[in-house]
Amino acid sequence: MKKKLLALLSAALLAVIGVIAMISYAQGADERAFADAKMVEVLVVKTEIPAETPASRITTAVQTKKVPVAVRAEGALTSLDSVKGLSTNVSLKPGEQLLPSRFGALTGKGKSSSLPAGMQEVSIALSAPRVATGAVKAGDRVGVVVSYAKQGNDGGYTNVVKNNLLVTRVSNSVLSKVGAEEAGVPVLVTFAVKPMDAQKLINASEFGKVWLTLQNSQTDTTGSRQIESKDVIE
Repeated sequence: MKKKLLALLSAALLAVIGVIAMISYAQGADERAFADAKMVEVLVVKTEIPAETPASRITTAVQTKKVPVAVRAEGALTSLDSVKGLSTNVSLKPGEQLLPSRFGALTGKGKSSSLPAGMQEVSIALSAPRVATGAVKAGDRVGVVVSYAKQGNDGGYTNVVKNNLLVTRVSNSVLSKVGAEEAGVPVLVTFAVKPMDAQKLINASEFGKVWLTLQNSQTDTTGSRQIESKDVIE
């Protein structure tokens, strides 16, 4: 009886040793496969990172790992220096390599468009009805149309002040309303502008009413002129 028990125990022990050996072999398979491969360092996501998280806040959520050259993603980051000042434009999942395309200027809708070199940003508050379709987003090109109130005998006038202006971000306004006569949810629209364009937008926002027209590369921007009330009813 004792011999039979010892035999069973020995068989069980050998089975356990065999399982452990197989697990160890499997765990080392990847290492053996890449033993002769050239390894490089990349930044890899350690814990999930939500969209619109500034790069300055993800340092503890990423880690440097060595991977074979063959599996390194094209353009994979090795540091956060090149995306300093930017934010994630999509949610990043654990295990994925960090790529420059995952970063851009922060927007309120998770969409972003980088600011062109030499340009600056300016934001103005608009109600949804004054934004084309109410859904202008970062990266869109728009025309800016401004109306000014009646001055003296003037019946008020409207004019296109800028075409092909780049929208860099759109977000919900921190303002409770844009004006008593306005309807819809206020939004802040940010543009990439040169100094004179910034002055025009600010003046229009301060003293007039601004509308945006959605444009594209085929938009005809010719033929506009200043329109007064008398021109509309002729």
